[in-house]
Amino acid sequence: MTFDVHDLFRRHSKELTRFLRRRVPSADVAADLTQEAFLALWAARSRTSIADGHAYLFRTATNLAINHNRRQRILSFVDDPDTALATLADETPSAEQVLLSRQELMIVYATLKEFPPAHRAVFILSRIDGRTFAEIGRMLDIQPRTAFGHMVRILARMKLRLDEARR
Repeated sequence: MTFDVHDLFRRHSKELTRFLRRRVPSADVAADLTQEAFLALWAARSRTSIADGHAYLFRTATNLAINHNRRQRILSFVDDPDTALATLADETPSAEQVLLSRQELMIVYATLKEFPPAHRAVFILSRIDGRTFAEIGRMLDIQPRTAFGHMVRILARMKLRLDEARR
């Protein structure tokens, strides 16, 4: 699905800043993190498929706020914050971790393609959109137990494929 980053900014930047303002200590930090979230979306749109730009923005903003608050807690215990920041471990994944994650993602994608569209819809609604099985049942006009059964089959096969790949 494609979306216009400029349109998302125009429609959601104030909402995102208010959202962040409730999670960080100042309006300036919230504004900075809002810009970082939009930059992350802008950068990610060319290298990955983002189904829901709004959801991506808010998930990114949440992660940015958590990281900011974590850094602030650490820095409050030291005399020289600049030195402390320089000595913190870099949380950027290694090239090997990135490669392994991409391989696992390809396995997940290939496994999902083995299932009918209704099963894939259950997976996406549950794992990506965070819907309950009752909500999924109403949305897809199936019983919640059926949605749960679809999810169990998908997850079991994914685990099997991922375990096979790790051997």
